[in-house]
Amino acid sequence: MTLAPERPEALAEPTRKVGSGWIALYVLANIGMFVPMQAPTTFLIPAQIAQIDPAGKVGSYAWVSMMGAISGIVIAPLAGALSDRTTSRLGRRRPWLIAGSLVCMAALACIGVQTTVAGVALGSLVLSASFMVIGAGLSPVVPDRVPVGQRGVVLGWAMAPQAGSMIAGGLLLGLVTGFPAQYLLMASLPLLILLFATAMKDPPLPRRHREPFSLRTFLDGYRISPREHPGFVWAMSSRFIMGLGYGLGTLYMPYFLDDVLHYEQLFPGQSTEDGLLIVIGVNCLATISTVVLSGWLSDKLGKRRMLVFLGGVTMAVAAIPLALSPTWTMTLVAAVILGLGYGVYLAVDTALVTEVLPASADRGKDMALANLMTSLPYVLAPPIASIVLGSPGGYRSLFLCSAAMSALGAVLVWKVKSVH
Repeated sequence: MTLAPERPEALAEPTRKVGSGWIALYVLANIGMFVPMQAPTTFLIPAQIAQIDPAGKVGSYAWVSMMGAISGIVIAPLAGALSDRTTSRLGRRRPWLIAGSLVCMAALACIGVQTTVAGVALGSLVLSASFMVIGAGLSPVVPDRVPVGQRGVVLGWAMAPQAGSMIAGGLLLGLVTGFPAQYLLMASLPLLILLFATAMKDPPLPRRHREPFSLRTFLDGYRISPREHPGFVWAMSSRFIMGLGYGLGTLYMPYFLDDVLHYEQLFPGQSTEDGLLIVIGVNCLATISTVVLSGWLSDKLGKRRMLVFLGGVTMAVAAIPLALSPTWTMTLVAAVILGLGYGVYLAVDTALVTEVLPASADRGKDMALANLMTSLPYVLAPPIASIVLGSPGGYRSLFLCSAAMSALGAVLVWKVKSVH
């Protein structure tokens, strides 16, 4: 009689709650990831492209955004799958956190000295790839180390940096002037990821438990059977539609302030970047006000689907004021409503996804696929937005499309039957 091999700690379901110190370091690691991920794409890259190509900034920004997002389609699941199979003495996740952070810092420094759209696009491609590598180490850490009943509150705290990253990044960027210095400042933040990587517990995977890997295995990883794993498929579908709605509603906000509200004429002496920072600040504060509470509440109530639905519907409602009355006041109202809904959605949806992962041996790859559903929409949002903005409805049609997508994504979460 042959005994089944004992399941190693790296693949076991976590049962022991993580402490406040672990959570604090994980939050810092998320700061080190999300601030340099979001602040450059919101503030620096649009301004850099507008300086390089003032007349064609809308099309050029769409192209650069697509270049950065496309890399994630291949790299995110590949890095996740390889992370699952890493047998280093440092553990499965730590090598990816270290390598991704170093590439990220180098990419940010290089983008800061680019003077062509092609150079910015190439840098954006490498930068996006580095975040996919970091994500291969950071995203699976929660299902690896945090028990199900604690994931809502842990992810609530961890998502707070994502919620506040743009306002924090905007304030940090205001401390220095010039693209090279601003990008270098962003490049210093992944050091926080290295701090977490050094301190985290990351049990190594024994070689005898490593799943074989091949090109066919990798390609098969993209195919998740709806019959075998319906909860995961519906969760990813909901997340993709929600991401598309969010991207359509926010991606072109800098140009909306400039081309529709004429912010600099509305408030003489202020720049469009000042107005964008105000909108982002209001939105971030609203998001932070609900993200931790909603995560904690989802643990206590065990009602993750209901909270994800409420958050998605609230995000849909946020686009209506801008569609009906595109004024500065309505922009701030929409920013508050969007932030409240996004805060509820952010942590709870991620906790929901961790409960429907198909297999413990593939947490990295499956979390990468789930995260891809939030980044892939940014490949589609720019060309869709360009078409919609070229129609007679302009920004009004764009915001109505955003509302429709968010509402549809919220409805789809009810199809995840395996989670309450």
